[in-house]
Amino acid sequence: KQWYQRRVRVDARWNKTTAPHVYCYKSSPDWTTLWLCFQCMVPKVIDCWVDNMLLNFTENSFRNRDGVETKVNDFGGTEGVEKLDKNGYYPYMKSLVDGIAAIPGYEKGVNLRAAPYDFRYGANSPTGKLFLQNLRTLIEDTYTKNKGRRINIIAHSMGNLYMIQFFKSVGSSWKRKYIKRYIAVSGVFGGSIKSIRALVSGEIESIPRVLVDANAVRAFQRSFQSIYWLLPRKELWSATEPVVFTPDKNYTVYDYADLLEDAGFPAGREILKTLEGSTDVTDPGVDVYCIHGSEIPTAAQFRWRPKYFPDYQPDQIDGPGDGTVNQRSLELCKKFKRLKDHKVYPGIKYGEHMQILLNPAVIEYIKDIISETDGSNKQSGTELVF
Repeated sequence: KQWYQRRVRVDARWNKTTAPHVYCYKSSPDWTTLWLCFQCMVPKVIDCWVDNMLLNFTENSFRNRDGVETKVNDFGGTEGVEKLDKNGYYPYMKSLVDGIAAIPGYEKGVNLRAAPYDFRYGANSPTGKLFLQNLRTLIEDTYTKNKGRRINIIAHSMGNLYMIQFFKSVGSSWKRKYIKRYIAVSGVFGGSIKSIRALVSGEIESIPRVLVDANAVRAFQRSFQSIYWLLPRKELWSATEPVVFTPDKNYTVYDYADLLEDAGFPAGREILKTLEGSTDVTDPGVDVYCIHGSEIPTAAQFRWRPKYFPDYQPDQIDGPGDGTVNQRSLELCKKFKRLKDHKVYPGIKYGEHMQILLNPAVIEYIKDIISETDGSNKQSGTELVF
């Protein structure tokens, strides 16, 4: 399993007045890869890296640490979503992008474009709102430069939460003019139980604790607004359904503020308030094709042993899902009014949250959707934005 799921490459440069240790660089004038950087996660060095990854939460908003500047890569091109690291050792959407680029008429950066976002923020943060504005501009620019051909949107994982908020922000006439269809892959529409572990004890999955300090990882994960945005929704989990068990108390999705306070993070109560207005899953108002995996053990509950809460990893109780997102969350797309097709790929090899992007059947299915003709042997919508 890969604990760096749902994220794109983020670069940084910094000029700080302080650092956590004497061996941490206070200044790095050149852009360097902040995420994904496995060599940054070794003991001791990880503290330097975490200090740059952390977000400050002040005045009810999120921003980089003082002196740290970050950026995503190749907005409007495709490199920003093809790989998670500078050297391409950890590909992300590369197989899907290359598959679409092989369709005659497609050209990367022209009518095959990407919209990477800083995964640390939610859609209603200043950074998230700027991304949504830039996404709208990118869609309109692509439409204009390609002779008014409407856009196919493909989103993966948390990108689908951004798309729901985006569709909520534009009117129906704008959607009719610019959007051909929306293809949702592994959508975390109703949240994921796994985000709870990230906030309580740090999300490191199967990486041994001797290699990665879970508490150090937890420090920056607690500072990310997006982790709170991914918490399971009250609409899907009931007030009588515990998702966390500890020796002293059990918690449901209605108890997040108490859970965080009991886990030694009372600031989480205020951070949760920043999500207001951004957690509802409204109908996108466009044609939707929904794709996700199933029949893969997925975290459904966590049980902390005596003296393990909150600083040690819990036991995981599994339920159905795609290995990352719970089934009930993935299947929220079935409620969309203009759902055209719903494809489910069972098993780890074909439907796991990240593996699904490498599944040849999924890639061919998406290619068939976007290559659909309108009866005149002309493709009805050929420009893509990820």
